[in-house]
Amino acid sequence: MLGKLIKYDLRASAKIFILLHAAFLLVCAAARLLVMDRLDFHAPAETLIAPITVMLVLGTFLISALSLCTSLLITFRFYRNLFSREGYLSWTLPVSGTTHLWAKIISGYLLAALDMIIIYAGILLLVTGRNVTAAYQPVAPEMAEAIGMPLSSFGLCVFIFCVIGGISSVLLIYFSICVGQLFPAHRVLCAIAAYFITSFVIQIAVLVIMAALGMLDYGTGTDTLADEMFSLLVPNTIFALLLCIAQYAAVHYIMNKKINLI
Repeated sequence: MLGKLIKYDLRASAKIFILLHAAFLLVCAAARLLVMDRLDFHAPAETLIAPITVMLVLGTFLISALSLCTSLLITFRFYRNLFSREGYLSWTLPVSGTTHLWAKIISGYLLAALDMIIIYAGILLLVTGRNVTAAYQPVAPEMAEAIGMPLSSFGLCVFIFCVIGGISSVLLIYFSICVGQLFPAHRVLCAIAAYFITSFVIQIAVLVIMAALGMLDYGTGTDTLADEMFSLLVPNTIFALLLCIAQYAAVHYIMNKKINLI
């Protein structure tokens, strides 16, 4: 039954998800053909600043918008399937609340992970043109020395950490929605408030814990960018995974003990 619920969730989200991400890849392909492949990196720097800046700004906006749309898709699917009118039908199925929760966690995480994979593929599509790679080759050794590893390996490591940590963002969404259901009125507003308050508290708590453990003290002057980045990514990922356990326990308790739509 768990597999059927996961397939049902993925099918319900597939059309919008595929449409959005196909459009993103098409935009990336068009940007490469029309802009990136036409850039002459031997030209004066003044002529390169404007197009590269525009690409960075638009790329950041598109990636942020795509990530937001994926998060909203996960949010709406969880809320509508379990806590709206559709939820009355869902809770009448011969399935426990735990099974419903795991179906949503798995399907939500699959969407979040696919979102990050496609975003990463779009970035690679933009920056792997022949002129870009040829212009990067002369400065690759200096860049690798400054970073502490080749840029491609650094990007892959950051990507892996992001994919692993994606489960925490999914559970944070579910936790906030479940907290919002505890309030008789303004459940949506309370869920939104719970999301931002919880996010803020988590960020402050992580900073305090890292400062107390001395993880924010660099000071040697010999750390590479990779050293500093991983000194933040590793503990943040560990904290996020530990927090996932607490959020799962809270969501499990609320769904099984505090909410009854039937």
